[in-house]
Amino acid sequence: MKSNIRIRIAQRDDYPDISALLDQLHELHVQARPDIYKSLHPRLGEKEYADWLAIDDRYLYVADHIENGKIVGFSSAQLSIIQDHSLFVDRRMLYIHELVVDASHQGHGTGKRLMQAMLDLGRELQADHMELTVSTFNSHAQAFYEQMGLRVRSSRMEFPL
Repeated sequence: MKSNIRIRIAQRDDYPDISALLDQLHELHVQARPDIYKSLHPRLGEKEYADWLAIDDRYLYVADHIENGKIVGFSSAQLSIIQDHSLFVDRRMLYIHELVVDASHQGHGTGKRLMQAMLDLGRELQADHMELTVSTFNSHAQAFYEQMGLRVRSSRMEFPL
């Protein structure tokens, strides 16, 4: 069966749908950790989104329905070049800042398609690694990323005072 979802580069006009998706993702964080995350609506302002689009090494993708253009997923990544660092070997790392699929559309392969686009982008940019951060409360996302072949590299720990 052919998917009715396409992955494409995000455009300026996509802001309202992307903003709504990022609101969903942020609200998940607010609900799980209100001690850390502020409730924001919108999570992403239009000017900030325009700034993201203008960054040369920032890559924004959407997943939309071919028939009606409704955006159901979003991902963004940025290429970091680590070079001549005193502690680290030289490398090119693609960091995924966001990957979100509309709650009503999860489980249909859209996230996998977005991740594949990120992997393809990383290879195209000749990155050595692709990395992201996922909160421990988000076990659904952790399982998804592990299913996609990612593995834990480090853990950030806290002690509330």
